[in-house]
Amino acid sequence: MTTRSKTRALRCALPLLMAGTAFPVAASPGDNAYVSNQTDNSVSVIDMATNTVTATVPVGTTPTGVAVSPNGKKVYVANTNDGSVSVIDAATRAVIATLAVGNQPQGIAVSPNGAEVYVGNLGDNTVSVIQTATNVVSDTLPVGSAPISLATSASLNRLYVGNLGDDTVSVIDTRSHKPIGSVHVGTTPWNLATGPLGLVVYVANIGSNDVSVINAITNKTRSVSTGDAPTAVATSIIGVPFYVANQADNTVSVINPEGKTTNTVSVGNSPGSIAVDRHSSRIYVANTGSNTISVIDPWTNKVAASIAVGGSPTSVATQPE
Repeated sequence: MTTRSKTRALRCALPLLMAGTAFPVAASPGDNAYVSNQTDNSVSVIDMATNTVTATVPVGTTPTGVAVSPNGKKVYVANTNDGSVSVIDAATRAVIATLAVGNQPQGIAVSPNGAEVYVGNLGDNTVSVIQTATNVVSDTLPVGSAPISLATSASLNRLYVGNLGDDTVSVIDTRSHKPIGSVHVGTTPWNLATGPLGLVVYVANIGSNDVSVINAITNKTRSVSTGDAPTAVATSIIGVPFYVANQADNTVSVINPEGKTTNTVSVGNSPGSIAVDRHSSRIYVANTGSNTISVIDPWTNKVAASIAVGGSPTSVATQPE
């Protein structure tokens, strides 16, 4: 399949597709998860202490990516079908700004210092850079074909962009906004994440049923097998194990540092996003096909709760503080 036809097919499928060792402690009050509901044009707010939905916030059209500022005070939502980003005040749970970005924004990430927000525009192969102090788009960066996911490394001052159209990850210097290089990964990289130190990048490749593990210092990669059609990846709070949501077999793989799957957890239908609560170590999985969030206990690797949210939950992000 050509790059153009692959990208076109994935864009058509996008609304349907996007739908270990740990040290858990009790979740703290006000510790929230945010879920973008693609077909409801809303964000569900989950209190992670009680695993209940406490608010629903209307946003733009077809919200996909969601990210939380490092201080937990702002939530940023990429609205794919109106080319915008909604900025939510976490305290008031209201949209305080709507910012125009590129064509078909998908992935979104906040810089570790909270000064910038990065938005991957799948439709025009760019990343928009937003200055959080002013809510102004200050730069537009060219990347690979069909950028869909983003993650940052604080220790290396880098932004990583997963390009599903050409099977690469673009590497950008966040200080200069200049490209550093491009890393070839597996087939159709759908989602990526960095470890807690920012020295390892994990890329979930939906087309090749594996995760590319990139050494961020050398940009060398190794491949780790997963379940069927991995759509998302996240690490535990200490970096190991890492967790992979497998869309086609409705599971989450728990994978150790050697790349071995130590547990496979059944979740809801078509899991499309995964996040870890930095307080409790619980794993939150957005199930696009069943309109739920599965909450996995990292001690037992079993689903401890299932939370009903809006229509086609696409992404989930947790409050870091």
